[in-house]
Amino acid sequence: MSTTIYLDVDGVLNAFSKKSPSLASTGWGEWKTAPVNGWPILWAPELIAALNDLAAREDVTFKWLTTWTNDAAKVLSPAVGINGQEWPALDGDQHAWGGKRGWWKLEAIRADVETSKPGQFVWIDDDLSMEAEALAWVKTQPNGLSVSPFMREGLTAADIDQIAVFIDAESEQAA
Repeated sequence: MSTTIYLDVDGVLNAFSKKSPSLASTGWGEWKTAPVNGWPILWAPELIAALNDLAAREDVTFKWLTTWTNDAAKVLSPAVGINGQEWPALDGDQHAWGGKRGWWKLEAIRADVETSKPGQFVWIDDDLSMEAEALAWVKTQPNGLSVSPFMREGLTAADIDQIAVFIDAESEQAA
């Protein structure tokens, strides 16, 4: 079964912290920082390696779902070492967030899931935990998983393990 992973950047790959998050809370021991596209980026090389391992799987497809849009592939990917240069980026009205206009990321992922019909999907975004409508939508999708990391830590080793278990469980059921 195929899995599409929709990946945010800030608060996920890029930990929003002035110092490196702890090994105890993230599972990542080493952290690097560099300016990318004028922004300070703090990432764990072990996280990037884990995502590259997932992306190398034949049953997994990645798509960027971030305000970085195409810059995630063109600028961020080579800077941090993620093999995401060829991943497509979903986009939408980035000013649409909350209120009557809804969240642009929710609208973008809904449309993509409806159009591409992945066997299952994983939506990774630190803002998910604050978006009740988005969480409610994912819960209505029997083939969906939402992962909302703490923005100061980004995606953790435990999160990666949860995602791998989700993918493998479906792959085993399909076999």
